Amino acid sequence: MDMSDGDGEDGSTDGSARGGGWTDASCRELDPAWFERAVEAAGHAIFITDFEGRIVYVNPAFEAVTGYDAADAVGRSPDILNSGHHDPDYFRRLWETIVAGEVWQEEIVNRRAGGENYIANQTIAPIVDDEDGSITHFVAIQTDITERKEHERALERSRDLSARTEETADVGGWELDVEAGELRWTAGTRRIHGVDPSYEPSLEDALRFYHPTSRDRIRGLVERALDWNLPYDVEAQLVTADGTTRVVRTTCQPVGDGPTTVLRGTIQDITERKARRQQLMVLNRVLRHNLRNGLNVVIGNTERVLTTLDAVEDAVEDPSLLASLEETRTDLGAIVSAAEELVDTSERARQFDDLYQHIRDVRPVGIRPLLEAVAADYREAHPAATLRVEGADPYVLANRYAVRVALEELVDNAIQHSSTAPEVTLRVAEGTDGTIRISVADRGKGIPEMEREVIEAGEERPLKHGSGLGLWIVKWLVTPLGGTIEIADNEPKGTVVSMVFPAAKWRPSADGPEPSDART
Repeated sequence: MDMSDGDGEDGSTDGSARGGGWTDASCRELDPAWFERAVEAAGHAIFITDFEGRIVYVNPAFEAVTGYDAADAVGRSPDILNSGHHDPDYFRRLWETIVAGEVWQEEIVNRRAGGENYIANQTIAPIVDDEDGSITHFVAIQTDITERKEHERALERSRDLSARTEETADVGGWELDVEAGELRWTAGTRRIHGVDPSYEPSLEDALRFYHPTSRDRIRGLVERALDWNLPYDVEAQLVTADGTTRVVRTTCQPVGDGPTTVLRGTIQDITERKARRQQLMVLNRVLRHNLRNGLNVVIGNTERVLTTLDAVEDAVEDPSLLASLEETRTDLGAIVSAAEELVDTSERARQFDDLYQHIRDVRPVGIRPLLEAVAADYREAHPAATLRVEGADPYVLANRYAVRVALEELVDNAIQHSSTAPEVTLRVAEGTDGTIRISVADRGKGIPEMEREVIEAGEERPLKHGSGLGLWIVKWLVTPLGGTIEIADNEPKGTVVSMVFPAAKWRPSADGPEPSDART
């Protein structure tokens, strides 16, 4: 239908119902039917009412959006779309606006013919008579924004959940875009730093919040992440805006697989957790110290008793008494062995404690050379053992010392539980998904099922417990690095224990040296 209510002398409309971008000259060159075709083809729902509010025209998009056919809508009031969402004041303001000759533009919640609601951006404009300037019709244009509003609501819910999560966990997020020169902080990050919600820092501003003892290290890690595409996960001291010193855990992940200028990460206040950990560490050290001293006393006294036994045996001729003294000697030897084993366990716990403090200081680790080095050490210490190294030379993003200690624990375990001529194979393989599997296989008597269950479950119970620290140390070293530990049977006998690490984006370059540890 023709959108104009009256033609000018040359058949054109006067522009009162036209967009402001059209000139009278251009309109005179167009057939009015062209406007009808344009409205028919429009993707927006368009309907026209007379001055009394009866619908006189709807376009195909109106039918698609509302579900009302033209035959069902024409002659009726737009009230057929009323969802009941708006109060009478909304419609009063609408009519007052358009009857006054002004344009109404606002969101509206309508109801489709099928009964479901939809949200639209609605513009209603008056159509004016050419001759006397009176309003004869109104044209309404609706853009269905239901999906957009649902997406906005979902995004708002997600933001609210993120904000609540950040506050509960005392964690925040950040993104550094070097090319844009922007560092963006979430609300949680601002809260941890003790700054105003509107605070927008530069990279240098952010670095200045770190305590002088941590600042250079964080700067080095950021530079390494940008230059080498390497993530980091470290603890550092932070000085908030009010001068309070906090301990934070900050992580970083470069965006993309190649050279990047965008970093994303998190920051979490772990001050209280760090304090509790330090308390446990002090208690642990005191217990280890007292245990070691006490065991050394036990060993020393027992060895003196053994020396005395030597002298007594020389003076005893009664065979039954000599047999009894030999049994005593055996028992005392067992006491010394048990005490020495406990001292060794205490020392291993100390080494683990020291190593764990820096477990997240990661860098690319070439696995094959590490396997070769461990195998060489054990060949020298255990000449009867056969140690083989197999596989290529992939890189793992890990703590080199942690991986080595874990390997040594596994090789120790393999040799101790094998025959007099142990056979141990150290193997590295890269999966199709990029994961790195480092395995230690032996031909020994195998790991008891109970011990496997305990390690896989991650906890010990009164009736289910492991026989030592070895596999626990491996698990504790591998897990913080994002890895897992798997235990399987070897064929035809023995055990295969594997450390599986996630794929590393970093690959060595022939153009330069490997990245530094970024330590101070």
